[in-house]
Amino acid sequence: MSTRLVLTPEKVSAKLEAMKSFRFLCHPEVVAGDGALALLPEKIKALGGLRILLVVDPFLRKTEKVKNLQEKLVASGFHLTVYDGFSGEPTTEQGDDCASWGKKQGCNIVVGLGGGSVLDTAKAAAVLITNGGSVRDYQGLNRVPGPGLPTIMVPTTAGTGSEVTFTAVFVRREERKKAGINSPYLYPQVAILDPELTVTMSPAVTASTGLDALCHALESYTSQQANFVTEAISRQAVSLIWKNLPRAFADGASLEARRAMLYGSFLAGLGLANAGVTAVHAISYPLGGRFGLAHGVANGLLLPYVLEFNLPEVEDKIGLLAVELNPTWTGKSRKEAACDFVQEIKAWLTAFQIPRLKNLGISPEVFPELAKDALLVSVPIQNNPRPITAPDIVSIYQAAW
Repeated sequence: MSTRLVLTPEKVSAKLEAMKSFRFLCHPEVVAGDGALALLPEKIKALGGLRILLVVDPFLRKTEKVKNLQEKLVASGFHLTVYDGFSGEPTTEQGDDCASWGKKQGCNIVVGLGGGSVLDTAKAAAVLITNGGSVRDYQGLNRVPGPGLPTIMVPTTAGTGSEVTFTAVFVRREERKKAGINSPYLYPQVAILDPELTVTMSPAVTASTGLDALCHALESYTSQQANFVTEAISRQAVSLIWKNLPRAFADGASLEARRAMLYGSFLAGLGLANAGVTAVHAISYPLGGRFGLAHGVANGLLLPYVLEFNLPEVEDKIGLLAVELNPTWTGKSRKEAACDFVQEIKAWLTAFQIPRLKNLGISPEVFPELAKDALLVSVPIQNNPRPITAPDIVSIYQAAW
């Protein structure tokens, strides 16, 4: 027999109390639509840009669309400096190198064109050019002393939401750890969302970045810092991703699916920027820092198992969301629907060919050490809806193994 979620007077009162005060940040200006990249020169001029540091994925730089964009910028009178020194997850050295190149060329605006690694590097370079120092100096919370150059972010993957967040994550190669610069000075001035730029993603990149976006949406939805505004945004993000990620994976040329995924990723980033992420990100960081595992792959692989751990605290929220997404679960209890939702994500991992930790050659012997490192990523750990310990994290790694 199914059970329904009943809003008692006490629960109604608690919901109303939660609406009395909240904080919500809205950055940056967002321009969205098919072909929106054409507005880039106009937006650069509006910000007073003349000498552009274009931070771009090396693969994209070779495409006709980006070649035409560079020619258009030069023909419009801009001085263009290009940085494309990327290979995998960005390192602190790459961030420093990009900033040094832009400063040497006298750039006064930064444009990021690419996936999350590119956008994070562009955001960091902008604050390094004006503040000096190294990426390492600013990793942590609110360590950037002042504003950076104006920035415009143009995502070409539907995953990180970096175009609307105040975070830039880099690998500290010598320590084999990942850490983020987290500062309001990293918020871009403009984000351009052009779905046409995302159709070149391979199925593998579509899956890993899409799972990353799903993580952002679900983590911000279940976060300790969530409020009624962020929950609405996160729910819509989950809905767009849930309905369209399998379509985009199966048919990358579907502009309709690509558009929905890009907008879902953007909303997930907006939810993340306000409500934060939870233990998924904390537990995935050591996998990226120590083994070089791609951020989206690590997050996607861990997501269902962290959700399972958190269900005692969030099964009502997840169950309600599950029923909205799949009407066939309507007759089930919130707990049953939530469990089915998690099982569906596990099925996605198989369908999207996301490797298990054992397939990546990661030994269970290192799990206790990884768990200790995960607990040091303190803000997401504290933000998790259920208290989590090192043995809990080891169990999650084992489940993902």
